[in-house]
Amino acid sequence: MGTYLFGDSGESLDPKFDALSSLLDAGTFARVEQLGVSGGWRCLEVGGGGGSVANWLADVVAPAGHVTVTDIDVTRLEERDNVTVLEHDVASNILPGNAFDLVHARLVLFYLPARDLVLRKLRDALRPGGWLVLEEFDCLPLEVLSAAPDDAKLIMRVKNALLTLLDQAGAELAWGARVERALRDAGLHDVSGSRDVQEWEGGSAGCRLLAETARLVRKKLPLSDEEFDRYLELMASPETVVSSYAICSAQGRR
Repeated sequence: MGTYLFGDSGESLDPKFDALSSLLDAGTFARVEQLGVSGGWRCLEVGGGGGSVANWLADVVAPAGHVTVTDIDVTRLEERDNVTVLEHDVASNILPGNAFDLVHARLVLFYLPARDLVLRKLRDALRPGGWLVLEEFDCLPLEVLSAAPDDAKLIMRVKNALLTLLDQAGAELAWGARVERALRDAGLHDVSGSRDVQEWEGGSAGCRLLAETARLVRKKLPLSDEEFDRYLELMASPETVVSSYAICSAQGRR
């Protein structure tokens, strides 16, 4: 598999996970609720990150249901009566087959060069009738909607530098744009999805995510300290508005 770009910076990932949770959790919970998740379901959360989705699922499926949550770094994940935490590399380790009513992965396959192989693993982990839900970014649409010309150029320089780093690490920048087709190609049924492009104002969860992402790769960005500090200021300023990465979600049934 490729190298996870944000795993070796020496900086805390907590602010990035907090921003992702604030930005995406409400949509994730609504999407999964529409599938009918309820008490007694057995769920797999792949790439559990900060644990917000796994904890929510554990409450929804309790007391008879169970959640298995995996990640390569499980330090932020919490064992509970109906939660099993598993240190696991989904690209290279085995998953149980025919085991889960719901498999959910958010911003995981995006990073993995072997994403199509991993998708088949997730499909095979489903029980017949079970749902696979993927949430991914299409990173190409982000544009600056409001900023001074020089500031807009700086924001785009950081975006392009970050996307270059992601591409070099094996991410597929437009993966979100083809995720529905990938589910169909994997043989899943009842496939549907959505694509959401938002306006992110400085200080919002989206701009906090951009700032924290840049902070984690600061040493690899071709910016002076002055330029980097200005970028952080722009991401915190309500005068800055950018159109978001496209948030692409899709689900399919085995």
